[in-house]
Amino acid sequence: MKEKLFVLVLIVMCGVLIGTFRVSASTFTAASDGQLACEATDIIQGQVIDVRSAWDEERVAIWTTATVQVQGNVKGKMVRDGVVEVKEVGGTVNGFNITAIGFPTFRKGEEVVMLLRPWEDNATAFRVWGYGRGMYNIARDGRQAAVAHRYDTRGTGKATMFTDRIPPIVPLDRLNRELAALAKNCK
Repeated sequence: MKEKLFVLVLIVMCGVLIGTFRVSASTFTAASDGQLACEATDIIQGQVIDVRSAWDEERVAIWTTATVQVQGNVKGKMVRDGVVEVKEVGGTVNGFNITAIGFPTFRKGEEVVMLLRPWEDNATAFRVWGYGRGMYNIARDGRQAAVAHRYDTRGTGKATMFTDRIPPIVPLDRLNRELAALAKNCK
């Protein structure tokens, strides 16, 4: 009987102790397309002309930098035929690979639409704003109008990220019109 009472007291004490621990969690609220367009400093259409990956100084993370030649500008001050460096975490160096889920990756030669914002610690490099939601790959078929595929649809054709006003696969001219309209309404 004493053993049962001891076990019961022990269970109650553990319950009290566990109840005193503070439990917390983080949740992310998906940003609207309008919020992403307003928070981006630049929205461009361009072509990736170079891609290179390197370890950071501490050899903790691999970063990939894409050089993008600007072909058009929906928002911001970047000029046609100018170049911009876009840097994101992830990449491969000497057989070591870091994949950052949800972050866009770059391929030399691909044509893209990007929502950009400068990195806080490096005024010369930009990041894709909104992670994979802020980058569209452009597919051209000589017989049809160009189509923009949001980064998360690459490979499967299915969206894995939040979809708001702009569909994840959309005609390029509509994407540019939608982004321009959203950027125009920024406060």
